[in-house]
Amino acid sequence: MKRIFIGSSSEELGTAKIVKAILQQDFEVIIWDEALWNKSVFKLNRNFLSSLMTATLKFDYGILIGSPDDKVDYRGKEMLQARDNVLFELGLFTGRLGLDKCAFLVDDAVKIPSDLGGIKLAMFNKGNLAEKVEEVKQMFQNSSEADLNFFPSSTLAYAYYENFIKYVCEHFVMNKGFEFQNKLHDNCKFKIMIPNTLPNDLNMAFQKIQNKIGVEKISFGATGRVRNVHVDVKIENGQLILLDFPTTLTGIDHAISNLLPNDYKNQTNDYKLILDRELNKFMSTLKKTIEKNEYDDFVIIERI
Repeated sequence: MKRIFIGSSSEELGTAKIVKAILQQDFEVIIWDEALWNKSVFKLNRNFLSSLMTATLKFDYGILIGSPDDKVDYRGKEMLQARDNVLFELGLFTGRLGLDKCAFLVDDAVKIPSDLGGIKLAMFNKGNLAEKVEEVKQMFQNSSEADLNFFPSSTLAYAYYENFIKYVCEHFVMNKGFEFQNKLHDNCKFKIMIPNTLPNDLNMAFQKIQNKIGVEKISFGATGRVRNVHVDVKIENGQLILLDFPTTLTGIDHAISNLLPNDYKNQTNDYKLILDRELNKFMSTLKKTIEKNEYDDFVIIERI
């Protein structure tokens, strides 16, 4: 289930809880002041900014509630403005998630900063709050699956396709199969195995799997590639199965260790949640790329 973060001032927690009640049938919704340890955004003994940065990596959408909390003097006029920390969080989540995955739910008494053009502003009052939340919900549900990212998940998937998968698929089409044991096999499937987690030595973990299931190797030349392409294969029920384990996934772990060193070192629940999201993102990008190039009847992606 997709996850929504709701940020607000302390004074507007009541509104935040109403918004949560409207959305929680369709999303997992977490309010900033959540006290349960496994759900809380701001944990004890954690730096506030570090916790907020981690939060932007754990959620699919963000809703920031702008309420008339602070009086400001604007060009000689006294006006009401949202709390500074709410505006800061709005900018942080918008920068992380993108414009179509972040909304500013604003009390219509609030002065809107001029540099918020382009951000979804849902101006509400006591009479139309539910209606405005529904608008935000529809925007989130219609938003693109494409994701801005601090981590290289999507880039790794594209590079893996371009530098390896593409050549295997093209060889299969051009040669109507693969040569193995002095025979052309035209009944083939290409399985890409994605781990459920990333062990410290991914190469060794994959080697153990290869040893367990028993594989042999084939190699072939490819136009535009200097070295031969090498693929693990095995015969299952008369069908040639090609197997690959993308060790390029270690790039995700390196990124997490650099961005969130404490979470990585302690293997926290936040680390596990972010890692799982990034592995799914890698799979999703890879699947879409394969489908776009019409190789999805040949390539199978499995989580192991």
